[in-house]
Amino acid sequence: MRQLIQITFLILLSYQLFSQKTTIVKGQVLDGNTYESIPYATIQFEGINVGVTSDINGRFYLYTTLMVTKIKISYVGYKSQFVNINQAELNELKINLFPVTTDLNEIVVKVDKYKNKDNPAVGLIKKVIANKELNRNESFNYFNYKKYEKVELAYNNVTNKTRNNLLFRSMKFIFEYADTNNTNGKVNLPFFLRESVSDVYYRKSPKDLKEYIRGENNSLMPGIFDNVGIANFIQNLSLPVDIYDNSIQLVTVDFISPISPIAPNIYRYYIVDTSFIRETPVVHLYFAPRQKADLAFIGHMWVALDSSYAVRKIELGIPVEINLNWVKELQLIQEFDWVIDSTNSLPNNFNKKGLMLTKDEIFMDFGLTRKENNQSILGNKSVIYSKIKINNPIDDKLFKTEVAIFRDKDSEEKPEEFWKTFRPIPLNKKDLGIIKMIDSLGKHKPFQRIVTISRLAFEGYTTIGKINIGPINTFYSFNDIEGFRGRFGGRTNTEFSKRFMAETYVAYGFKDKKWKEFVGLRYSFDNNNVLRYPYNQIKIWFQNEIKIPGQALQFVQEDNFLLSFKRGVNNKMIYNKVIGAEYIKEYENGFSFFVNSKVINQKPAGILKFEYSQGGILINKPELNTTEINLNFRYAPNEKFYQTSQYRVPILSEDPVFSLLYTSGIKDIIGSEYNYHSIEFTFEKIFSLSPLGWSNVNFDIGRIFGKVPYPLLNIHHANQTYAYQFDSYNLMNFLEFVSDKYMSVHVFHNFGGFFFNRIPIIKKLKLREVFTCKVLYGGLDDSNKPSDQNSLYRFPVDGNGYNLTYTLDKLPYVEASVGIDNIFKFFRVDYVRRLTYLNNPGVTKSGVRARFRVEF
Repeated sequence: MRQLIQITFLILLSYQLFSQKTTIVKGQVLDGNTYESIPYATIQFEGINVGVTSDINGRFYLYTTLMVTKIKISYVGYKSQFVNINQAELNELKINLFPVTTDLNEIVVKVDKYKNKDNPAVGLIKKVIANKELNRNESFNYFNYKKYEKVELAYNNVTNKTRNNLLFRSMKFIFEYADTNNTNGKVNLPFFLRESVSDVYYRKSPKDLKEYIRGENNSLMPGIFDNVGIANFIQNLSLPVDIYDNSIQLVTVDFISPISPIAPNIYRYYIVDTSFIRETPVVHLYFAPRQKADLAFIGHMWVALDSSYAVRKIELGIPVEINLNWVKELQLIQEFDWVIDSTNSLPNNFNKKGLMLTKDEIFMDFGLTRKENNQSILGNKSVIYSKIKINNPIDDKLFKTEVAIFRDKDSEEKPEEFWKTFRPIPLNKKDLGIIKMIDSLGKHKPFQRIVTISRLAFEGYTTIGKINIGPINTFYSFNDIEGFRGRFGGRTNTEFSKRFMAETYVAYGFKDKKWKEFVGLRYSFDNNNVLRYPYNQIKIWFQNEIKIPGQALQFVQEDNFLLSFKRGVNNKMIYNKVIGAEYIKEYENGFSFFVNSKVINQKPAGILKFEYSQGGILINKPELNTTEINLNFRYAPNEKFYQTSQYRVPILSEDPVFSLLYTSGIKDIIGSEYNYHSIEFTFEKIFSLSPLGWSNVNFDIGRIFGKVPYPLLNIHHANQTYAYQFDSYNLMNFLEFVSDKYMSVHVFHNFGGFFFNRIPIIKKLKLREVFTCKVLYGGLDDSNKPSDQNSLYRFPVDGNGYNLTYTLDKLPYVEASVGIDNIFKFFRVDYVRRLTYLNNPGVTKSGVRARFRVEF
């Protein structure tokens, strides 16, 4: 009977415990006067020992199954608040705390409008700025360390609706690996894990830094991304942060550092309190941008009061109002500590030079909107530094490699024993779950169907066995010459071969009743995907196609459906047959070259004619034949790419890009009719001008030597579509200008919302101001101007005999534009104005052009 009573009591007790519901409180703590977030506020259930502190944005989340009816919110310098809550429910709160007001003999102490003058926090930050060159690690003659980096991505806010979504119904097993975030209580599903172990070496003179990646371990959703490509993309989003730099690049955007020389004009600084970090007295500073929409941080900084004024710890975040797309939240934590130099002694100036970064963590939350309950992608990167040595001379051989980041050839094939040895902390249950889940998905047929649909939407290709069919956006288009144009094509994929790729398409114009076709073959000499950087391959091809002289496109095909819509008349085209062979070699240091040979046959289409004057009589020539050899050298240091299984796109970088192209036309080889030489040089550079945005400057110069007809001259890049194109002249007509010598400068500047951010209502739209100016100088030697004496093709004319093609001998072609970028986060609209050659026939003097853009 006693045992029965005990069992009954336990059952009743268990029922009572498990039937209790959880009380959840989540929200944000704000300053009641400024409405700025208050980080590190204490939130505690009244009557029980359960509480948390708010994060850098003032957000918090806590829960309990005990009986509670009230929470207490407190922070130094503010009046504490008690707030009633509903038990066994979700309580979502916004809590305003108000600063303590002190009365002294009936005199009220108030906080005046923020000023730098006589502000001790600003005085302290100026000392940090004055000493930062002594405190940064680049002040050492040498340093080296071992670096372990772990990056994780997760799908955030997995709800019951998500689990029952049509896409996931057949894959519910993946939610077994979902994890609850203790900060906000949301459930997230990890889908990417990347580990790397590397050795880093620095030398002050001559200055150089090398990173040798010894091991890489990537686990990601199979079939969607390329391992190296997604690794480069993530690395570019979260580049190594040096807080002593004047600007800090994160998510491809430059933020003003809180210890930049101009920072006191950008930030507000406040002293919070004083404390100690490992026996060193420090001042705790809070900082926030004066204009909340500017690309600047909010955060906390702990500055040493030991005459070094070094930053010992810093926490960075972004304001809710910041003019930044897709990033709901960003947090960065760095800590610095003393490191003994190679002699294990403490030199007299050690207190100024002995600090190294010991903790580096970054958290990002990416989403379409900033709404709290929307789905998003979480990114976490943590770096552990070990075996740090300073001022220990390093063998010069370690700096011989030309690339800044070098990967061992077997870095992606390290056995588990390697990771057990060099992984500082074993993978946790969540990390191991990612690997297991991804392995399971790779064998799951319903998931593979989702991959197929996704790739069709984003890449334009669908996979059928070892063949990729596409791109679908070229299957239908139209123009004035071909009328409706149908096209169908595809290429082999890596299931067929990693080294070899064949691609082809056929197209038919229903107006000109002509077939067009292309056949190309590529072979990689390295055991590498033929589409993956760096190339070391040979390519041969045959193409019979129609083209618009002077149209230049990037990453899209000329028969893209959206480019079919054009202003004016588009009746000057050329039927182009090309047989070519090319060798391409790329190096990881950014240098590349290609050499090719092409046999080209051109025939006029539309109103174009190949005719020349001889003795006053026009003689028609049905075709133009040339044989060319091209040699191109390109140098783009530290260039990285966003890579998918089908294509690659360069990731924008502030490093310059140089290109040199030499072309030689050889007469009497396979029917070639002309001897000529051409040389073109291009320089491109992005300049960060924070807080005034950034500029992209492009400089080109070119020269043709030899007597050639107009199809072989420099036909300057024109654009008659309604889409804004960066590398073309948007109000120039096709084939309007030709030159045998030219120089051009394109300057594009994006202010990043610097002015709009200061207009009260407009700043909420997060618009950005853009400006562009394009100037083209050119000329044509008398020997290349059509005449009876040289038998060169006369320039194109319209039905009335008026010239349609001109030279630039008198003055440069100039066009400029002003525009608004980031409209609804996707669109840029420019008002473009043409400033010279306004009397040419068919000229559009001004117009509005739009462009679809996705950027942070």
